Amino acid sequence: MKKLLILLLVCVLLLSGCTAALPLAGSTATSVPGVSVRLPEAQAPAELDTRETATLYFRYLAEPFLAPETRIITASPSRAYEMTLLTALLAGPGSHATDLTALFPAGTRVLSTVTQGRTLFVTLSQEILSPYPDDAGISAAEQQLRRQLCMQSIVATVTENCDIDQVQILVEQTGAASGSLRLQESYFLQDPASTRPVGPMTRNPDLLLTPSRTMELVCSLWKSRDWQRLYQYIALRDPTTGAGRVSYRDFVTAMENLPLLSGYTISGGSVTLDGTQATYVFDAATLQGSRETFHQGCILRLCRESGLWRVSLPQLTGWLEE
Repeated sequence: MKKLLILLLVCVLLLSGCTAALPLAGSTATSVPGVSVRLPEAQAPAELDTRETATLYFRYLAEPFLAPETRIITASPSRAYEMTLLTALLAGPGSHATDLTALFPAGTRVLSTVTQGRTLFVTLSQEILSPYPDDAGISAAEQQLRRQLCMQSIVATVTENCDIDQVQILVEQTGAASGSLRLQESYFLQDPASTRPVGPMTRNPDLLLTPSRTMELVCSLWKSRDWQRLYQYIALRDPTTGAGRVSYRDFVTAMENLPLLSGYTISGGSVTLDGTQATYVFDAATLQGSRETFHQGCILRLCRESGLWRVSLPQLTGWLEE
């Protein structure tokens, strides 16, 4: 009798525990009003990751331009490539890219990327709207430029590496909804009170240090005799002789002893197959005293150093030896 009671008790315990232990077939997450429910994404095995060569755009020194950095990034099939790309961009330039600077306020994160046609929708965290620590010490024009370069770094990076024509920036909202998620015009500080949403942004080549933009900049700085800025575009090492760049003082002395560059035109712009050199035809007018001299068909070559286009001093001034 005692054994029978024990057997019955065990059966009752087993039967009462079965329903709690069995998983529910086809179970789903229940939506809660006001709460966004997102199930965790499956993570692909690390052996499926690939290493991709990508070009990221950052600001070149304090110049009003973006310059590229080419690096290897790790892409996972379980994560959108655009998300991986922009996460690397927000992390800043590599340690070897000492002439490049990051553009995003501290703490800014990429929350999501969604592609519709050839438009990429990028949602950034609210930190993107934060002021920069040094805003109070710089001009309004510089503040506006930095924000313009910040947005353009996203557009240039995405359009360089993906089949995307334009980028729509969205900003996360916390608390009560306040309308459109789109970035507002007030972000650029030209009209701080404007709540008008900014539409999809396209690539602006005027802000990128392409070979042609660099050549035009080198010549205009020479003509205006802005030696300090021009020195930043002189090659660190002559690609032909291997000689290092002269000191800034010697550079200024050399340029001051040359005739004035009073006018110029630039044409051509062919880039070698390995992408290390760009060649231009340069017609110039120089002025020494009251004597003006015209030079036609001169050749100027830019060289590429760590992704940046520069010109060696012999290349810049060699045509004057004629």
